[in-house]
Amino acid sequence: MRTAYRLIAAGLGAVVLAANVGVAALDVSIDAYRTAEAGGAMGTVSGRAMDETDRRSAPDEPRVGVAVTLVPRSDALLGQLREIKRRVRAEPTTYPTSARAVVEARRRYERALTDAGAGDLVRYVPGSADGTFELDRVPAGDWVLLVEHAVFVSKPGPLPSRQEFDTFRKNPQFLGYYAVTLWLEEVKVARGETATFELNERNAWMEGLDEKRTPDAGAPRRPAR
Repeated sequence: MRTAYRLIAAGLGAVVLAANVGVAALDVSIDAYRTAEAGGAMGTVSGRAMDETDRRSAPDEPRVGVAVTLVPRSDALLGQLREIKRRVRAEPTTYPTSARAVVEARRRYERALTDAGAGDLVRYVPGSADGTFELDRVPAGDWVLLVEHAVFVSKPGPLPSRQEFDTFRKNPQFLGYYAVTLWLEEVKVARGETATFELNERNAWMEGLDEKRTPDAGAPRRPAR
């Protein structure tokens, strides 16, 4: 019986340790951002995403539909994102889900911030019709800017015969993929200043994919934030 109690106690201790490790994984000093906010030390992050035209005389066109996220700088998050990019280069089999992996890493970090009572430090804004975006009243400090732009490429397969449909309708069917352009920037926000970014194909951080198959929806859905 004592052995059983010791095992239970050890198990509970492991759970507590795991919980503590999860909290410790949030390698961000929330207090620094709260202090800046309370002291009125605010800045702005702005930018625009553009598609460069091939013709010299033609103006660049705005990239419509970007999603802009700003979060407190985290070495752990940056490490995860860089590892995803490294794996895409080293292991091509990870490419079809690379954009999804980036989004999932961001979401995990956002949930960790929310669990720590700092969900309001996750800043999001969609890009406007002219490709510009702006986040104002950002507490001074170090941030990470992640901008995503997804375009769905439909690749439907040939229509199956009735017999094939009855036999294989439960199997995943490839619908197409989201081609996702990602920009990643480390931002230093200072009191009363604006950090500005020009985003285009040449300075994109990574190009990734998010494949879609029938169990996911039937009709393709835009990658959820």
